[in-house]
Amino acid sequence: MAENIATGLDAQVNHTLAVLRDSVIKGDIGHENGILPGLSLRSDMALQASGRYISQEGRLLTLDVTTQAQGDWMALHLSLGGSDYTPHGFVGLACRTAAPEPIIVQPCLRSGTEEGFVDCFFDKHILATPEEASHLDALPIHNRSNLPLHAPWRELIMFLPVHSFRWSLHDLRIFVV
Repeated sequence: MAENIATGLDAQVNHTLAVLRDSVIKGDIGHENGILPGLSLRSDMALQASGRYISQEGRLLTLDVTTQAQGDWMALHLSLGGSDYTPHGFVGLACRTAAPEPIIVQPCLRSGTEEGFVDCFFDKHILATPEEASHLDALPIHNRSNLPLHAPWRELIMFLPVHSFRWSLHDLRIFVV
């Protein structure tokens, strides 16, 4: 079964997540941050976002973000590579998160198209609270106008708050079955 799950994902995804699990990576936050190949944190320049990110033992990534102004978006982007979802039934994510103050994160699957891209938002929002919690959601692949079966590239995007926050992503698994 693990072989079937991996077929719909680019090997880079698993490598990126493995590096986060096994390494200490840290840096400053600005409006566009390449954390690792295939993983970036981007935000509306109007937010004037700053802060720090760190990947440490026991957590994939902790973001400590300060915003100085109002803006429209901030998001964590994970490249899923190009893929054919035709033989599969679902694409989903499982994660464990926590935050000192409750925040909502909205996951989205972005697929490249000839015209640009199309977004398919997951049905459930991720609620991060002081107590570490699990989240699981899956999208049915077939018969969706906003989820192409073939795409030259895909990204899992986690839309984050547009105000100052601290958020820990303890674990993340992406699956295609």
